[in-house]
Amino acid sequence: MIIARTPFRISLFGGGTDFPDFFRTHGGAVLAGAINKYCYLSVHRLTPFFKHRFRASYSITESVLEPEAFQHPLIRETLLEIGQREGIEIAHVADLPGQTGLGSSSAFTVGLLHALQAFRRQSPTPRELARQAIRIERERVGDAGGWQDQYVAAWGGFRQITFNPDDTVQVRDLGLDPGRLDALADRLLLFYMGVERSAAAILRAQQDRACANEAALLALRDLVPRAEKLLTGGGPLRELGDLLHAAWQLKRTLAPEISNPDIDQTYAAARAAGARGGKLLGAGGRGFLCLYVEPAAQPAVRAALRPLNEVDFRFSPEGSRIIFQSDE
Repeated sequence: MIIARTPFRISLFGGGTDFPDFFRTHGGAVLAGAINKYCYLSVHRLTPFFKHRFRASYSITESVLEPEAFQHPLIRETLLEIGQREGIEIAHVADLPGQTGLGSSSAFTVGLLHALQAFRRQSPTPRELARQAIRIERERVGDAGGWQDQYVAAWGGFRQITFNPDDTVQVRDLGLDPGRLDALADRLLLFYMGVERSAAAILRAQQDRACANEAALLALRDLVPRAEKLLTGGGPLRELGDLLHAAWQLKRTLAPEISNPDIDQTYAAARAAGARGGKLLGAGGRGFLCLYVEPAAQPAVRAALRPLNEVDFRFSPEGSRIIFQSDE
């Protein structure tokens, strides 16, 4: 049996500039970090005594004779991508729900790839995992979206990721002191808005509006070095909240579905209670609201957003890793 653990992520700046339609012309950049909330994928050899040859358990259980028969597109296309024909059982569990803006689909794909490669006694690099996951999600499955989630899931840590017009990608650790990262995490509050649904329509709307959104996307990209300078400079972090607010105002213009009255009212209530800024994570329309709040204002913000569920988190230095491996 093999078990892979792969982190979810929080993307703070530059989201949208990691779409190929944008970065192949202008270049893109994001600032994002893996967090200590994970998905777990296990792979186990199936003996020939079962009527089925493949089984996968996630929100439902599928039992099939060939990989082509799986209804779950990421499972099906990952198995076909690597040419898996030996019978196996796959099981998935996670710390947080999917389709909520934390990069869960890419964490799933990267984790499944990692577990399957380990099952085949292979040791892919983070870059190989990320690029293969992108190929599965964007080309084989045809899901809309950018490229940042796969890199954060594979590498972990708190990263600045640059997307070049020639499709090369640079992944750079900011080298932040653990105390600095803890100070940032202490000032970021994560609230679950209670909606789980696919972001495909919103992502496609952003993709279709790439030309119309050019000015906003350029501005979002240019916030990345400003945020990095604040983080690495050693001074007070509070201006980062102001940058997050500016980024959210820009992101809301990318597609009408990114926000809605519930999100706008919740965000306004948080700001009125003392949050300096924040954003809805992921494509928009649902999921987790991330807020920058100085410690003194946090009780008031929590009271204003009651009864939303808050998720306590820290940044994780680790990307996808094999946490259990047995030949049994």
